[in-house]
Amino acid sequence: MTGTQRSDGIAPRNLHPMIDAAIALGPFIDAEADVIETGGCLPDPLVRRLTEAGIFQMYLPASLGGPEVDPVVAFSVCEALARRNGSVGWCAQVSAAVTVFLAWLDPDVVADMARQSDGPIHVAGSARALGTAEPVEGGYVVNGHWNYASGVRHANWFLGTSLIGRGDGEPTARSMFIPIGEGRILDNWNVVGMRGTGSDDFVLEDVFVPHERVASTRWVKQVDGRRPARTVNDPRLMMVGAWAPTAGVGVGLAQGALDALVDLGDVASTGSPAPLRTRPPVQEAVAEAEAITGASRAFVLETFQEAWDALIEGGPRLDRAVARAQLAITHSLNEAVRVADLVFHAGGTNAISTQNRLERYLRDAHTAVQHSAGQRTHLRMAGRVLLGLDAGPIDLTKAGPTTPRP
Repeated sequence: MTGTQRSDGIAPRNLHPMIDAAIALGPFIDAEADVIETGGCLPDPLVRRLTEAGIFQMYLPASLGGPEVDPVVAFSVCEALARRNGSVGWCAQVSAAVTVFLAWLDPDVVADMARQSDGPIHVAGSARALGTAEPVEGGYVVNGHWNYASGVRHANWFLGTSLIGRGDGEPTARSMFIPIGEGRILDNWNVVGMRGTGSDDFVLEDVFVPHERVASTRWVKQVDGRRPARTVNDPRLMMVGAWAPTAGVGVGLAQGALDALVDLGDVASTGSPAPLRTRPPVQEAVAEAEAITGASRAFVLETFQEAWDALIEGGPRLDRAVARAQLAITHSLNEAVRVADLVFHAGGTNAISTQNRLERYLRDAHTAVQHSAGQRTHLRMAGRVLLGLDAGPIDLTKAGPTTPRP
């Protein structure tokens, strides 16, 4: 990892150059806001700046030349971006999440992928098993139709998780890397929120994928030849790592909505000549939103550190720590909706105008929470673990990403 680190491997969230880079991009992101919203995807100049900062490769292993930041840094980077624009934070978090799977490939294969790429490896895709893979000599023939492929228009690789039929009738999910040019992008991203993520559908039709580009835990770096190294790419920390930047988007949207209301402080309305900042109900709303946002952020940071510590120590504490961290992620997305609703109503008629950012945060928060990470199934899972039970079965068609089996 780069930047200043504590001895336990987690970088202080305010002492990492990638966080500084994300914050520094704020004015540029603000200037591109209308282009992002109307264009349906991130504009090329912004994509170049995010690429140069290494943000789309946040989790690329250091052994492969990547930044390999820890979950706290990934959270903080996406929080900073989403605070300025939800779509920018979202594209960053999706790319980070699916980049985890690069650590599950032979390093020589990743190096070859880098040589094939137009610029640094930039992955879009989905861990949802929406494709089918037919075994053939040397690999698989894949067909699939994935929706919500955020950032696919400016990526050069696609991660498509597909089901491989087995003799016993139980299909196995495998995540596979495909060059973007071998698939087809459907221009169909017409939505209420997160409009700039370019989350179009992606289609593969009889595409050959060699075995070496199918993710498997056997390639995750081993310690003493027995267990995975303790990094964000450790399969035991996968969902925490993959969704840590998603939580960053949630907290960033909440903070951005709060910022937008504060920016309206001097504005009056047709119902009252008093500026918003002088009205007791608005003051109360701002204070409540600040408390909710701060508590959400603190819960995420506490549980991520706990999960990282438990991973380093090993033992039974890890299950509980991971459950709490996943709970904090789900909580952050739902609390973003709560804050956005609170400040939107506090803003009165001013809030409905597209001339300020407040209505966009409202739409983005309500869109973001529809992601798998925001669903209440994770609350039930965490509740089971906190009550001393196992996590229980989760319907992978409703609960989000699947983890490739070794």
